[in-house]
Amino acid sequence: MNVNRILHIQDENTLKTVQGFLAAWWGRVDLDAMLAPVELLGHIGVSPQIISKPVDLQNVNPFAPVMLNNTASLIQDFVRDNPTSHLAVLLRPCELRALVELRKRHRVCYQSVASGNDCESLVVISLDCPGTFSQAEYVRHVVGHEADAEMIHVELSYGKQDSYIPYGVRQTCQMCDSPSPLGADILIGTIGIEPQGDLLIIARNEEIDSSLRLQDVTDSIATEYQVACREMMVGKLLDKRVEKRSALMKSQTLEMEDVTTALAMFARCTLCADCLDACPLYDGELAGMLGVGEGRQNGRSLLSELVRVSRWLASCSGCGMCQESCEHGVSLARAITTLSHRIQGELHYRPGDPSQRLPWMV
Repeated sequence: MNVNRILHIQDENTLKTVQGFLAAWWGRVDLDAMLAPVELLGHIGVSPQIISKPVDLQNVNPFAPVMLNNTASLIQDFVRDNPTSHLAVLLRPCELRALVELRKRHRVCYQSVASGNDCESLVVISLDCPGTFSQAEYVRHVVGHEADAEMIHVELSYGKQDSYIPYGVRQTCQMCDSPSPLGADILIGTIGIEPQGDLLIIARNEEIDSSLRLQDVTDSIATEYQVACREMMVGKLLDKRVEKRSALMKSQTLEMEDVTTALAMFARCTLCADCLDACPLYDGELAGMLGVGEGRQNGRSLLSELVRVSRWLASCSGCGMCQESCEHGVSLARAITTLSHRIQGELHYRPGDPSQRLPWMV
């Protein structure tokens, strides 16, 4: 069962409060390194970097509403390069979903903190995510308004009737059905929390709460009301996302039924494969169809190729890095989301759920 704790926001500064929490927690558990989003010079975005000293956490900004890449693709190297170490990683929900799927596919291997090995483990920290902007939109947003770079300021506190997520966020974020992370060891809850009030620090279970000494670095146990506020607002946000996603997917389906429109959508594609390189889950599933690399002579049948592609799409984490990486403006987010959600629905599979096996391995 989750353990919900409260962290008081100091001086009305959410970012500094979280940085301070992470620094205090680092010392309590004797962490060796953390892979976390570090703010780049000029406020042009954040990039996952390895932090080896708690003092460097002052440059970490998990609230910056922008993604330049998916951190999940870096975790295997992070773990391999730091053997016998106590590590942590700070992820957005879509990055956590990708990590879970990579682990199911045995492409990322690490010792979970739940194993009880305090000297060699990876602690997964995640936080609520109301959405992110494209890099260009983010840069425009923060120019002259650097204080707003912390997070998207939307009224998501309990009882606010005008709560919303601005549709300036990336289209893939508008369609995301999991704004709250699933399966993190530590969850930083911000949705449904007053901006100048408190944050929720949620441990996955009592054992993890105890072993990670969260009692030492938080202020109190959360009340049922505080927990309910967040859960209600997460549900409210999810309802809005479902409505938006349904409309976008319906539009996409109608467009794809028109062969001319479907072909025109991909006409600008140059087959540069930047979108595939940006996908944390891609593992050569299209090589045979594209006739590149080892795919030229793999000897697999078309049916075999289609099976591999459908399994890849079934694990789609919805991060949208494919579209973000495309310099030619190909609208990939709606197309990929429409395909992946349909496949996931047929398989009754929820990507990123640690309790579910891959459907074809049951």
